[in-house]
Amino acid sequence: MNIHESIHIMLILLAHVFRGAGTFTLEEKIKMINFVGYILHNTDLPLLNTGDSCYYQPHKTNHSSTPRIN
Repeated sequence: MNIHESIHIMLILLAHVFRGAGTFTLEEKIKMINFVGYILHNTDLPLLNTGDSCYYQPHKTNHSSTPRIN
């Protein structure tokens, strides 16, 4: 699932919650939280990719060519 699809589904759920404010049972609230977790788990988030391609590697300097000051 793409991120824009997940956001769309979350906004639909939010609209449903706003319309039924104060009328949900504890069981329904738990089901909604589980549903949100399911959406987050199944959404492809390339921004959170922890692979080597996204890892920041600072520039390594070669200190052997730097003149020494005594």
